[in-house]
Amino acid sequence: MEQKRESQDAALTERRERRTILRDFGQEIVAHYRLSIGFGLFWTWVWLVFQTTFFSPAFLLESTMPLPGWIIPLSAYAVTFLVLGGLLRFKRYAPRGAWYLRMIPAAMSFGVLLCGVLTFSPLLDPAVNTVAFCLGGLIMGAATSCFHVEWGRMLGHLGPRKTILHGIVGTVLASVFLVFITSFSDAFLWAIAFFVPILSMRLLRLEARSVRNLYPCITGDRLHVPRRFLATSFTQGLSLGIAQTILLTGNYDGPVVALTASSFALSAVILLVCALFFRMDFNQLIYQIGFLVMALGYLLMSLFSPGFIGAVLVQMTGYRFVDIMMWALCVYLIKQRGLPTNWVFAITTCFLLLGQLTGSIVGALTIAAIPLSGEGAYSLSVVMVFVLLALALLLSDRKNLQTGWGMVRPGDAEALPGNFEMGCKLVCRQYELTAREGEVFSLLAKGRNRAYICTELTLSKETVKTHIRNIYRKMGIHSQQEVFEAVEAEQRNFGFEQEAPHEMRI
Repeated sequence: MEQKRESQDAALTERRERRTILRDFGQEIVAHYRLSIGFGLFWTWVWLVFQTTFFSPAFLLESTMPLPGWIIPLSAYAVTFLVLGGLLRFKRYAPRGAWYLRMIPAAMSFGVLLCGVLTFSPLLDPAVNTVAFCLGGLIMGAATSCFHVEWGRMLGHLGPRKTILHGIVGTVLASVFLVFITSFSDAFLWAIAFFVPILSMRLLRLEARSVRNLYPCITGDRLHVPRRFLATSFTQGLSLGIAQTILLTGNYDGPVVALTASSFALSAVILLVCALFFRMDFNQLIYQIGFLVMALGYLLMSLFSPGFIGAVLVQMTGYRFVDIMMWALCVYLIKQRGLPTNWVFAITTCFLLLGQLTGSIVGALTIAAIPLSGEGAYSLSVVMVFVLLALALLLSDRKNLQTGWGMVRPGDAEALPGNFEMGCKLVCRQYELTAREGEVFSLLAKGRNRAYICTELTLSKETVKTHIRNIYRKMGIHSQQEVFEAVEAEQRNFGFEQEAPHEMRI
């Protein structure tokens, strides 16, 4: 009876939490609707310039090894991130000011204007036309990286949970924008692209007015390099680069825009369920969900064909899902770990773009060497399945917990658990304690006796006794002192400064 009542109480609590999440979701979006719209416009821009044939110089398409047109602005996108990261690391400088925020959309729109004019009215000299077109692409890519950082700065103030909320709504809006604007002529599409960065920046600046200390002082602290995070970003970009190259240069005739829009919306739904309702942590969301979905997309390509609509939809959904989670993870490192915005977004996004560049080159070489419809597509897809699954296993191990993000649940409250609480969580996960056993364990680790635990958790003496017996059995210990030692051992193993729980501090 006691266990049945506990199960009913847990189910009731879970339903209440879901209702609370949905209520908070609605309140946040209504209060900051401009943020969601602006974020959706930014993603629409990124998709147009860096993931479609919108930017397609003729000289690249006519080369012996056809490369996607976005490789030009993408290169500037990556290099500018390196510059921004280098300025912060070595000069402790981050661009700021009203002039800077006005210059970003102006440069993006100028690049669109230059390339748009040359697309419909090319210059008589092909060499000059090529140089001018490349210049426009480089300007768009460089300015987009600065815009990317400014969006990260704003979201870093909000925290990972609100980032996911606005990411979900922004993703859905982006899918609607994509379907709408691509249904018109090419000239209209270029005209829309001219105004998108201006409107997106305007919405961002309106929201930023209410935020204090958006540009904190840059200290001389040593900047941490999250290597596993960078490996994750590179792999994510590699997956996208190969898939996009197959779609855009492999004579694929499927509805790319409709598939992209559908993948945006589908990834938003999956993210809402996994992050906010099931409250999965970053490890589970990125490696067990996102990487698995991307690998499944490549597996379907190998089983059917690269042009199989279901395979393309699944792969792009997985990428979009991981992309939102990577934004949330960057925001977590900014807000909860105190890392500078320019540094976090510069190094992580740079590795993502380098992965996309590598993937596009690998895909183009494969298409040039082996017919896409034959062994080439099959071999490339099988290799990507292996790479994604292998890296998911390697990157999701317990070592990334040292940076404090592997087991963090972005859908939970924004407060960062202390070192003691993190040590308790590590022990519970290592010995596979149930949720109730974890609550009992935390109280034991704080030095509480059985009577206190009964009152605190509203449990009978026999139930508490049973939970403690199960905890000791799973951990192979026999006393409360060994509970303290287990938590301290985890703190030492993962580099946490040892501290007592709040209740035991003097």
